[in-house]
Amino acid sequence: MDEELQRINNDLNDALSKLLRSAPKCEGSALQQRKRKIATLIRLHVRHLQQTVIVSRRRQQQRTRRRLKQLRSLFMQQMIELQSNYVQMFVMLRMKHAQLQHIEDMETVMDNINTTAAESVLATETVGPTLFWEHTIPQYSDEQFLDSFHVTRSTFQSLCSQLSSSLRTVPELASSADDIAPDKCVGLALYFLASGERISIISEKFALPRAHTIKCLKVFCNAVMTSLGKALRLLPQSEADCANVVAGFQRECNMPAALVGVLGVCCIPLRGPSKQIAGSSAALRMEFLLDDRMLFRELRLGNANGTKAPLPPMFADAPNPLTQLPPRCINNRSVPAFVLAPANQNYPLRPWLLQRYSEPAAPHEYDFNEVADHLQELSDCAMHRLMSRWRFLSQPLDISFQTASCIITAATVLHNLLEELSEPHMLEWGNTVDVSRFKSAPVDPKPDTSADIEHALDVRDFLARTISSTEI
Repeated sequence: MDEELQRINNDLNDALSKLLRSAPKCEGSALQQRKRKIATLIRLHVRHLQQTVIVSRRRQQQRTRRRLKQLRSLFMQQMIELQSNYVQMFVMLRMKHAQLQHIEDMETVMDNINTTAAESVLATETVGPTLFWEHTIPQYSDEQFLDSFHVTRSTFQSLCSQLSSSLRTVPELASSADDIAPDKCVGLALYFLASGERISIISEKFALPRAHTIKCLKVFCNAVMTSLGKALRLLPQSEADCANVVAGFQRECNMPAALVGVLGVCCIPLRGPSKQIAGSSAALRMEFLLDDRMLFRELRLGNANGTKAPLPPMFADAPNPLTQLPPRCINNRSVPAFVLAPANQNYPLRPWLLQRYSEPAAPHEYDFNEVADHLQELSDCAMHRLMSRWRFLSQPLDISFQTASCIITAATVLHNLLEELSEPHMLEWGNTVDVSRFKSAPVDPKPDTSADIEHALDVRDFLARTISSTEI
């Protein structure tokens, strides 16, 4: 406002100085006219000055009021926030105080309980570890029992009755400090096979030392092989058994009635630094022979990456059980009984050990490969069914090679027995099982100069043409 007043005064002074400088030249009426103009200018100046002062002062007052109002609002807002924070802090402190009081009361109550129940705690220390088998399992429903042991309660009781005579005579169970009952030994082994939990967890649940748990598993497996080992059948040797198997394969995939089994192979890793060999994890190579119902007929376990020379593939060398089987007559031609070797495993080609065409060209060769691929899919399904029933196979084993071999053999026997009994098998058991993770590396190929190769090629070609001619 001061700058504006200064500018107005300067303008008035300039106008008056011009009039004064021109006044001597004016006379009479002209002088009077000049005076009137000066008076008019002074009057306008005063009015302009008044208006400027009033307007500027009003604006300044308005700005001042607005600034004070904003400051008052900010102050009130700050006061409200302080009050709100204080209330929240007060409530939080009261709640914290109440919690501390409650904790102190609970500690007092717990001290009283611990003081008055000391004898009960000591009793719990002796009974508590056995609660899982002694108290929890008997309260399971039939569905819970099946989901935990992968056998029905009636089948479990049947197994206990069949194995009890063998288990009672085992000195390891009777001489142990816990005096393991036969039903507890069977339950421990089945729970280990079905759950796939580590030995240390099983030992804790069944309140047994790790060494006793492993002994219990070995004793159970030996009893299974002694009492139920016939469930792991050998190759079909009787004429009736052989006829049933080849007829089953013929119905399944149109294979001529000479196929007596399908070979499969997988690799199961062993866990633990003690199982490390040559800087790599040790593994167990499992070769098996399946019949038309996908039951395990033959089983061979070997160290997949040990220091010893690997075993040759099953039935690679003659004589063997396959070469002793009587030949089959197909379209008035004598064809040796044979098994189908797995693909990409470098099995030798023999008349009793056939495999798919590596580079098919003719239509009948494609037909033979199609049948062979279907049979290998059935082999994968059988392996998936075994691993989903006994989950301990689907993860690295934290036991020695010898113990693993014993347990796996017994597991296949039990699997065959349960399959023949049509025991329930839930699909959800196999949701986390991926058989492709256990594919075994092929054996090292060796030069093959056997005279049986030409005969094997001729037999395979005859079978392939027979499949093509009988295909619907």
